[in-house]
Parts: sequence; structure tokens; C-alpha cells
Amino acid sequence: MMHPPLAVDEVDRFAAHRGDDAWLEDAWQRAQIVVCDPEREHIDADEDGLRYYDAATAPDGERVYLGGEHPPVFAVFADLPDGLPGRWIKPTWERRDLAIAVEAIGIGHWHATYRFHPTTGEPLRPRMAGWELAGANGRPVFPRTDPAVIVLIDDGADRVLLAQHQRYGGQPKPAVAQNTIGAAAQSTRSGRYACIAGFVEPGESAEAAVHREVAEEVGIKLDRLDYVSSQPWPYPRSLMLAYRATADAAQPLALQAEEIADARWFTADEVRQMWVETADSTPSAVRISVARFLIENWLAEVA
Repeated sequence: MMHPPLAVDEVDRFAAHRGDDAWLEDAWQRAQIVVCDPEREHIDADEDGLRYYDAATAPDGERVYLGGEHPPVFAVFADLPDGLPGRWIKPTWERRDLAIAVEAIGIGHWHATYRFHPTTGEPLRPRMAGWELAGANGRPVFPRTDPAVIVLIDDGADRVLLAQHQRYGGQPKPAVAQNTIGAAAQSTRSGRYACIAGFVEPGESAEAAVHREVAEEVGIKLDRLDYVSSQPWPYPRSLMLAYRATADAAQPLALQAEEIADARWFTADEVRQMWVETADSTPSAVRISVARFLIENWLAEVA
């Protein structure tokens, strides 16, 4: 796989149209329209892809111009109690549907969570086709994206280090040195081991964030670090920056007790069993993740 599943650029956003009310009104009449429910984090779709509406059939609701000219594409925010959960979008959808879904989910979440101006406290109202929020006073508010890093660490041979977060299962363990190798992999989400990841902090480079997160969560140093790719992750508003790294597996692991339940070095067969051979039971959110992308590419290298 050359790029992560959600790293798609299929719809030109045509930002110059956002301030042209006459163009937007005309575009709405000939638009493809997707419906999102940001409060429930749902989108109107099924197993095969997005469900599109036209101006005559779209429900009432706040509109956001997503891009495109032939046809224009809009999102409408409306009540969707039976919609598809946003994390269930499928990697098998057409790339255009994936691109539109990720954009709509991300901008919808921003609208749902930014209700008041951060400095004046005034209610915010959309403008610029939904890409700015403004109050009576103060500067306009723009969509926010939080950079996060994720890294797959190998031993320079045929094993990778994966960790199990506390929220996915396991009892808290003291932050003492350990170096457990080759334990059996679990195949459910609650027991899944995954790549080390975390948010970039203020004043920090992405590379520095990788080194810090690895040191904090598993207590080792990296020998090599290479950037791989990025992809949006609109749950709620991250941009995932993916890396590969190599570390000396002889280093003892010191787990961050409040974050990490366990961490181990896994062989390719163990990783394949946990991440690939469980496709029928693997949640869609895992299959569209950049972690899955990193792992599948590593498995292809060591095969």
C-alpha cells in the first residue's frame, strides 16, 4: 500500500468560492449533498459508500461547502439517529467517498464543539461557507487540527514493539523494568497491541514528540527514525504523522503505568495473526488506521 487509506485527495476544495454567496447559492441547486450528524458522530452511508442527496431532497440544516465544481459537494448537518457511526467508514469505499466523508466528519465535529468564542465568550455563527466561525466581536475562529505522531518500532530484524493501552484492557502495572518477548497475540480490539502514538506538544517538533512518547510510554531510546506518511484522523480532529524507527531490543522496557498495560516484541507471524488474519472481526476504525498501514507495509518487507 503506497498511502494510508484516508490520505486521499479526490475533491478540489476551491477555497476561493467560500466567500462568493451568489456562486454558493447557484452551486447548491446542482450539488451532491452528504448528511452528517455531528452530535452523534454519524454520517448517512452504508456498507457500499456515502448516500448523496440533491437540493430538493436534502434535509434542512447548516450547510458547509466541501469543494468541487462539477458537481459541487456540500455537507448538511442534521439529525441522523440511524446513521453510520463515523468510525465505521470503510477502506473499500471509492476514494472519492472516503475523501468527502473524512472532510465532512472533521468539519462537522468542529462546528459541534466550537459554540462560543474562546476570548469573548459570544455565540459563534458560521460564515465563509462554513469554514469560519465568528462572533460579534473578536477575530474569526478557524478549523483546528491537532498533530499527532505514531511510530512502528522494529529491532532491525524481524520483530516489532507493540504496546497495549490501558483503555483497551489489562490491569495497571507498575513502571518497572521488564522485557517480555514473544507472548501470544490477542485478536480482539480490547486486547489489541498497537504502535506507540501521542500528540505533539507546544514548541515541539514531530520528531521530538516521537522520541518523547517512546521514552515516556516504554522507556527505550531509538537508534533510527524515518518519516513515512500522514493521514487525517477526524476523531475528533487529528493529523496523524507516521514514522518507522529501529531500536535495540536488548533495552529493558519501563512501562508508563497510567497509560500502558503491556508492551512486547512480536514476530511477524504474531503480528499477522493479530492484525491481518482477524479481518472479519477487526473494526473498520482499525482497518482505516495509519497503524494498520505501517504494520502491513512492515509485514510485506519481512515476508
